[in-house]
Amino acid sequence: MERPTVLRMRLRVAYSVMGILIGLSVLLVFGLRLNNWNAALWGLMSGCTAAITLTVHICYLRGVWETRYGSLKFLMLFGCFIQLIGVCGFVVYLTLAIVNKQGLIIEGNGYYLTCVWCFMTWKWGFLLLMSARRYKKLYQGEYSLISEYSYGSSKSYYSTS
Repeated sequence: MERPTVLRMRLRVAYSVMGILIGLSVLLVFGLRLNNWNAALWGLMSGCTAAITLTVHICYLRGVWETRYGSLKFLMLFGCFIQLIGVCGFVVYLTLAIVNKQGLIIEGNGYYLTCVWCFMTWKWGFLLLMSARRYKKLYQGEYSLISEYSYGSSKSYYSTS
């Protein structure tokens, strides 16, 4: 697997920073101004997941994953968990909006807008999963040859057989 280009990495970092800023602004606008705390907290969760995704990209740029690429499995699992939470939230709020015969309400408990932010949370969970998976595959391919000949393996350089 080949390494991402500098332009791709800049775009990934910029996209993650935008996700953080939008998530925080959703918290402020929907929570404080429009009093829709459901959408506000889902926006905050989306921004926090974008921050974790940004951390994954920055750790790649700094070379942290070269020595600890095994911890990317945890981040992949965490991304799956965030996706599951986002899908469950989407289904619950969509069901609430349909059962309550609610239109598009901006102020108060607008369930359709909350569905949008549940989807955004799902999206950031997916991007976290895919980013961690991509970096794990990259380093696993590079360092699997090293681990074959590391200490504790059954092969020995000095065996005569």
